[in-house]
Amino acid sequence: MEAVNEILKLDSLEYIELNYSKGEVLVKQGTIAPHILFLKQGLVKIYLEHHNRKQPLCIEKTGFIGLESMYNDKYFQYSVSAMVDSTVYLIELESFKKAIAENAFVGVAVIENINTRSMHLYERIITLTQKQAPGRVADILKCLVERIFESDSFTLPCARKEFAEMATISIESLSRILKDFKDKKKLDMISNVS
Repeated sequence: MEAVNEILKLDSLEYIELNYSKGEVLVKQGTIAPHILFLKQGLVKIYLEHHNRKQPLCIEKTGFIGLESMYNDKYFQYSVSAMVDSTVYLIELESFKKAIAENAFVGVAVIENINTRSMHLYERIITLTQKQAPGRVADILKCLVERIFESDSFTLPCARKEFAEMATISIESLSRILKDFKDKKKLDMISNVS
């Protein structure tokens, strides 16, 4: 967050701070991307939309959103919705590109953000393609504990349907797996699985 505060001090950067309510869409896949966002506070779900299905890619609690659209094409590559009330900086794209070109500090912050997101997405691909349902559920819980909440006690920020979508399983399968985890004392850390 400290790096972003320094970036926002640049005179050439045009941005505005916006608040989004839980469930509100921040970015819609396929729309023109005249800006990027920086998630200042909250939690968002990044997902792909295809044939009326939503495939969650990851949950983020901070960082840039929309960097993938800066130079590839002018459209957002994914959708983003707020999982809790969230605050973002909406940064005008051309002024951000100019800041990258003129300031190595901005470029380093962008590269660090892209590298971190790429690492998480690679791990997600392995989880979805190589692990069975209990392993996928366990990996999501591990991500929530280690990366999102940084605590082994938290309230799940989504409904069972969303959680099941993240694990690419049915709600019924999720219920069985969570019950099995609880029975085996592997799920004491979650205070509310709605």
